[in-house]
Amino acid sequence: MTDGSASDDPLADAEWPAETPQYRLQTPATDDDAPLDVLATVLDESPRSPATATVRVGTGRRDDRDHIRHALADLAAHSDVAVGHEETSGTVPLTDGTFDALADVSPEIRTLVVRDDDGLALVTRRDERFTFAVPDDVIGAVESSLPSSLRERLEVVS
Repeated sequence: MTDGSASDDPLADAEWPAETPQYRLQTPATDDDAPLDVLATVLDESPRSPATATVRVGTGRRDDRDHIRHALADLAAHSDVAVGHEETSGTVPLTDGTFDALADVSPEIRTLVVRDDDGLALVTRRDERFTFAVPDDVIGAVESSLPSSLRERLEVVS
C-alpha cells in the first residue's frame, strides 16, 4: 500500500505524448455514470491502444457490497495490486475483465492513469476530473460521443 505522499501519486509521473493536445473534463459529482462514460469514450476514440491502468480506489476488504468485493478480487488477482482494509491500489493490464472491474469500482476511484504500450498517458482521473490527450482530428469524435451535459464541460488544456 501507499502512504499517500506525493511520490505515491500515480498522476505525478504521467508522461503525455509530445505535440498531442490535452483536454480536461470535470464530471458532475452527482452523476455516477459520467466518469465511466468519459473513460470509455476516450479509450474508444483514441488512436492509441490502452495497455495498463494504475489505480487507487478508496475502498478495500472492509467494503461489504458484493459487486465491489468481486471487482476488488478481480483486480487483486494481479500481483501488482494491493487490497487494504480501506484502500486498493496498483497497476493492472487493461483487458475487458479489468475494465469491467474498474467500472464496478468507478464511484470509488480516487486516481487512475491509463497508459499505452509505450508508457504514455492516454487518460488520467483524479476524483471527478479527467485529463486526456487525443489528436486534433479525434476530439470531434470524442465530443460527439459524450452526452451534451458532459460535452459543455470539456476544456482545452494545451
